[in-house]
Amino acid sequence: MNSTILKFGLGLTLAFVQAGAGWANEATCRGMGKQVIDTDLQFSVTHSQIPGELAVSTHKLRVAGTQYKLESTSQAKGLLALLYSGQLTQKSEGLLDSQTGLTPLYYAEQRGKKPVAESMLNAETQRIQFKRNGESAPYEKGLQDRLSMVYQIAARLRCNSNLKAGDTLPLRVMSTGRLSNEVFTLQKTEDISLNLGKGERRVSTLVLETTPETSDDEIVRIWYAKDLNWQPVKIQIQDNEGKTLTQTLISTGKS
Repeated sequence: MNSTILKFGLGLTLAFVQAGAGWANEATCRGMGKQVIDTDLQFSVTHSQIPGELAVSTHKLRVAGTQYKLESTSQAKGLLALLYSGQLTQKSEGLLDSQTGLTPLYYAEQRGKKPVAESMLNAETQRIQFKRNGESAPYEKGLQDRLSMVYQIAARLRCNSNLKAGDTLPLRVMSTGRLSNEVFTLQKTEDISLNLGKGERRVSTLVLETTPETSDDEIVRIWYAKDLNWQPVKIQIQDNEGKTLTQTLISTGKS
């Protein structure tokens, strides 16, 4: 993937010029690339309609010069492991811009033994190619993906966490089939309890939540902990029926 990233990077300057004001000032700050750090986090995965722990999800972020690699792997447990073989894996790779932070050029999802669904920048056409449905969309400066957006916001908070309830962080995000708007709004501050293997620990968090574009869209909520260098400590996805899938931090070290 490294050679591909370098090839893509050659076309970024043109893409940035063409992109205009696609990256809102509220979502960035100067020198944000320095706030993207190597990360190893493990989360317990639960569902509002199913008792017990369903899976353990591992997030690994690595920075090497002007490039980064980010991967999330969720391994099913118990009954779910019998029903769904394999893992759910998300990968995000790209460049690390010194000013604006993460610049994804490649995003992929794989569920169990199903084929990999990929989205990537075509440097020649300056378009995002969605391999799953064969469609494409113009590349936009500041574009994130479904995984990188979590850690782009963490970098944003490390750079400047002076936010108030109601403040928004708008992002353009690529999935494996389309581009969408994700507008994160700071809802509140909240103290929550975590068990990181050494007993209960209370941490102070900022809670951000997306506003769905349509009635069918999911709501994403993320809790970022001030006491843990603004790492995400809870990630929740709520469907249009109100059911939630929640990842809760259980470890901050390598698995």
